Amino acid sequence: MPNVVARIFILLLALAVSPVQSASLDFDLLAATPVGSWQEREETTVNQKGKKTVTIMRSSLLGKEQRNDKPYYWIEMAMESFKVSKKGKRKKTGDRVVIKTLVSEASLTGDPGNVLTNLRGFGEEIIMQSGKEQPMRMSGNGGLFAGVMQATGTEVNYDFSTLGTETVSTSAGEFEALRINGTGSAETKVVFRKIKVESESTAWMSDQVPFGIVKAEGTSTLNGKPSKHSSELLDFGLSGASSEISGEPRDMPNMGDIFGR
Repeated sequence: MPNVVARIFILLLALAVSPVQSASLDFDLLAATPVGSWQEREETTVNQKGKKTVTIMRSSLLGKEQRNDKPYYWIEMAMESFKVSKKGKRKKTGDRVVIKTLVSEASLTGDPGNVLTNLRGFGEEIIMQSGKEQPMRMSGNGGLFAGVMQATGTEVNYDFSTLGTETVSTSAGEFEALRINGTGSAETKVVFRKIKVESESTAWMSDQVPFGIVKAEGTSTLNGKPSKHSSELLDFGLSGASSEISGEPRDMPNMGDIFGR
């Protein structure tokens, strides 16, 4: 279970520092991402040894609901990873992982200058499925990651700046996109291991595409180990999204309370 929680935490940390959440950067995520919309992109990482990993990630906005008189959205991320040989051949690593999480509307409209507040809104409820295994449901008692962040002493510092608009070509077509540069760091402790990520990245955002991101590139260090990363939009749609979670979820302990203690 700790490895599962760590993986979800790091994944959502990456989403939380994404510039798509910025009202101050003049990008309205929810206006570009109606319920039922989706995007699929290819993310490539090259580590300090030159080893390449490709992840195909599909993000979907599945629905909206009220809880405690506040609006929430169901966001689902499905990921499939491959190791890439020097000859360019791909070999699948692990099962396809699907994570469906209930996110407060406030988390999707906040300024990424205040990433810590955004991240606390993630994980009111999470349903996760790996391959054909029975899905797991975890609750957060007000936000799973609020408890995780408190327990791990997570600190996030990230700054963004806009550099105007550019025409960007991707596998999904050409887009007039807002170019955004970001630099910063995140520190946390997961399963008795300290993790520090420092990164510098450039993202191109278009309000024609759900979730905004059409292209991204940058460098980062994980505990001092450098890597390069890039992302490119493959396809998208403004309707038709459906959940890939199959089967009845098994309820897990209230992780927010566990981490809070």
